[in-house]
Amino acid sequence: MYELRRTYVTLPGKERLVASILQRMGQILVDAGVRDPFHVSFNGGTCPGDKQLVHMTWTAEELESISRPGRENPAEYTKMMSARNELTTDTWIEFSELMNDAKLIDA
Repeated sequence: MYELRRTYVTLPGKERLVASILQRMGQILVDAGVRDPFHVSFNGGTCPGDKQLVHMTWTAEELESISRPGRENPAEYTKMMSARNELTTDTWIEFSELMNDAKLIDA
């Protein structure tokens, strides 16, 4: 099982708007059966830490290409991508393997 975390850098003051767009986009993918449940987090300056960052985090049984055969984004999702892209300046994704009892080693 893996944890995936996509980070977006937003235009100043647009963190909550981007988080709202991502929340809706993520739910579209869950409803379409393309993504597992997820959560979105952001800091618009009301919490310590870096501003202008929005994170979408989810888990997956395996790492798969978004270009895999048979996978298509729902039309509504694709339309929302342009709104998201207009409000962001950069993005990256991180992959981490989740720990479980089967992976334990003597420590």
